[in-house]
Amino acid sequence: MECENCGQSLDRGVLVLPWEDGDNPMAYVRCPYCGHRNTVYGYGEDDD
Repeated sequence: MECENCGQSLDRGVLVLPWEDGDNPMAYVRCPYCGHRNTVYGYGEDDD
């Protein structure tokens, strides 16, 4: 998986689950190079 912003690999990025940081309804991986939040669709969201 590559960063949507800088194109670098997200292999060393940090996965943040939905609502883990208080205001993110979707999971994302923070790029270790530029800090961009890359949304991970279909990972742990509510089924409603």
